[in-house]
Amino acid sequence: MIKIRRTNLNILRDKHYTQLMNKISSKLPSSCKYTTEKILKANPKKLDEIAQWFNTLSNYKKKKYDYIKDIGYRNFSKKKKEYNAYDLAKSLNVKACVYCNRNYTFTVTKSKKEILRPDIDHYYDKESYPILALSFYNLIPSCTECNRTLKGTTHFNINDYLHPYEDDFNTYAKFNYIYKSKDEIEIDLRTDDSRTKKVIDAFQLDTIYNEGYQDIVLELIQKREIYSDSYINDLTNQYEGTLFKNKEDLLRLITCGYVDDKDLDKRPLSKLIKDISEELGLL
Repeated sequence: MIKIRRTNLNILRDKHYTQLMNKISSKLPSSCKYTTEKILKANPKKLDEIAQWFNTLSNYKKKKYDYIKDIGYRNFSKKKKEYNAYDLAKSLNVKACVYCNRNYTFTVTKSKKEILRPDIDHYYDKESYPILALSFYNLIPSCTECNRTLKGTTHFNINDYLHPYEDDFNTYAKFNYIYKSKDEIEIDLRTDDSRTKKVIDAFQLDTIYNEGYQDIVLELIQKREIYSDSYINDLTNQYEGTLFKNKEDLLRLITCGYVDDKDLDKRPLSKLIKDISEELGLL
């Protein structure tokens, strides 16, 4: 899970609220403990507070909030001229799935035509918590595989799982490798954090990475043999400012991944590449 880092999140959140507040405020039950603004702008901790309150309601009272899911979110997820999921995804500009960091999740429009966007996962699933179906920090851009196949309706909450707006998976988990031969490389995703372990299990990250990405690790091992520290320094001295801007740019060229934590959502597999490159001494 890669943290969504944006300096303008408050601006995007406020725009989200302004565009959607009329969609739910007119039908919000008078007995609701929270205002439309608090629901739509709720940060991850407030999402959990609202979810816990919602759990105390009777099934009859919970049904009164289904319109947010059945009408509000359904319309928001469609292609249309007014503010919708394409606008949110494009403004966040997350290019690789924050859950698995394996698949691209960029948003594509052409001549104002909406062509492609990531899935939008509800961190607190909308079937259990329709009250949060349009809440800004509950809408997570992700790949189809993570959203529909792996996570599904798993009941995420901030006490048991990391939240991509709040937590950085990169802080808690690291990829390592065990080299047995060029045809047998084991990828190990290590963590001592209980919430991180639940994320790994939910998205089967250790199994999936071990199944299909040993070749990436092998290529990095081979590159490390080719690019010694002295060779990297020579290339930096010779081509800095011409072929690439700086040494970091050169390392990105060599590893084919981003080397700064804040850039890991720009390209699939960047975390795997960064972690293994650090282990090899490339970074």
